[in-house]
Amino acid sequence: MSVILKAEHLSKKYGKGDNEVTALNDVSLEVNKGEFVAIVGRSGSGKSTLLHILGAMDRPDSGTLTVDGEDVFSMNDEQLAKYRRSKIGFVFQFFNLLPVMSARENILVPLALDAKEPDNEYLAKLAEAMGISDRLDHYPHQLSGGQQQRTAIARAMIAKPAVILADEPTGNLDSSSGKEILQLLRTSIKQFDQTLILITHDPSVAQTADRVITISDGMLV
Repeated sequence: MSVILKAEHLSKKYGKGDNEVTALNDVSLEVNKGEFVAIVGRSGSGKSTLLHILGAMDRPDSGTLTVDGEDVFSMNDEQLAKYRRSKIGFVFQFFNLLPVMSARENILVPLALDAKEPDNEYLAKLAEAMGISDRLDHYPHQLSGGQQQRTAIARAMIAKPAVILADEPTGNLDSSSGKEILQLLRTSIKQFDQTLILITHDPSVAQTADRVITISDGMLV
């Protein structure tokens, strides 16, 4: 299998002097194309910092990140913003759907930001896979929590990114909906040839992954 993401010696500190905290300490990681990797850690372990750096939402103090052959942190801020929209799909705990937009419009936001024409056939396939084909013209307040997260997953996948990053994607759902979302993520990345890195504090969520990595005190265990 080919390596889609390679992080080498990532380190990140916050604060200064007595308040300095090492969030990441020399983290190196490889993820293969098509793989589903879960990163597990307690609150304060550094897993969110790692996710933000892998998603280019934050820069490390040192280290490198290569995604789909691109040296991520050699880019300027404008290039990084475009990179995030096209190469990374984000799924968050709190859905982050825009309330004034329909499900369809929310899904298409990443393409609209880059002035790209939507692939309506691909959108239809995504909606069918997510079980929301009959909900595309509904607004977020008209959708259940599970349907909102399914919409968010479709949004993450619409630009056919190199990697999807999911931050506690079941954390705001009941256990039944959470299990459905996990199964949906697993089957969808296989169906659409995607790569998934999922952050969680829940070992039972992590067990659904192809590989589990534990982070503690800013270091991979």
